[in-house]
Formats: sequence, structure tokens, C-alpha cells
Amino acid sequence: MNISLKKAALLVALLFLFVHGGGVASAQSGPSLLEQRLCRTWKFDYLTQDGKTVKADKSLADFVIIISLDHTIKQGMYPDGLIGGKWKVDEKEMILDINDETTSQQYRMKIFSVTTDELVLQDPAAASPSFLHYRAE
Repeated sequence: MNISLKKAALLVALLFLFVHGGGVASAQSGPSLLEQRLCRTWKFDYLTQDGKTVKADKSLADFVIIISLDHTIKQGMYPDGLIGGKWKVDEKEMILDINDETTSQQYRMKIFSVTTDELVLQDPAAASPSFLHYRAE
């Protein structure tokens, strides 16, 4: 096999791998672990502020955040008061940005922690640190 045939065979092999999902570009296309953990239905559980815990009362008992892998989000009182929007996450800064499509409001929340069972968000603009605790539904 001469050099040009070897190059052509290598090029065909690389193209085959790229087209069938083995290329470098496809490695970055799936959701990150953080995005996977965020994407579920979260129900408000309680708030902590200044060392005090406040459980969800009846008015907030049905408040949910539904985060989807397609970067859409619904939040509000389930099932009738849900407001749609879009979300993105800054993994380096652990910031969740929510753009509310109904009110055109933008919310920026610090992701304090996220597991498969619990999401804890902090409002970085609050005067005193407050943490919103959600449990997975």
C-alpha cells in the first residue's frame, strides 16, 4: 500500500468513527452530571435563614420546580399555577439562571448542593443568607 492509499484509508476510518458517534465532538454533546442531577421535579420543603428553619406552610406546600433536559423549566403551584421558562447552569460558579417567559423576569440562584434527593438553592442577592431546600418528587 502506498502512502496516499494509507492516508485515504485512515481518512475513511476517521470519517466512519465521527459519523457513527465516536468522534470527539460527540463527547461534549450530552448533559453533564450536574444537569442530569438538576433535571427532575423538585418540591419546596423548607427555608433556612439566620440559623432558623421554616417549613413549607399550606400556601407553599404545592410549590414545585420542574427542570427538564431540554433546558425548559416550569415553576409555581402544581398543577394549575405553573409558569414556563428556560434555564442554564454555570457549572464553574454553580449558578442556576432561570428566565421566566411569562413575566420576563430573570432569576439567578447559587446551587449550594444537589443530590438525587435534595436541591439547595441560595439567593445571592438576599440581605442575609437564605437557603431554599427542595426534595425530589
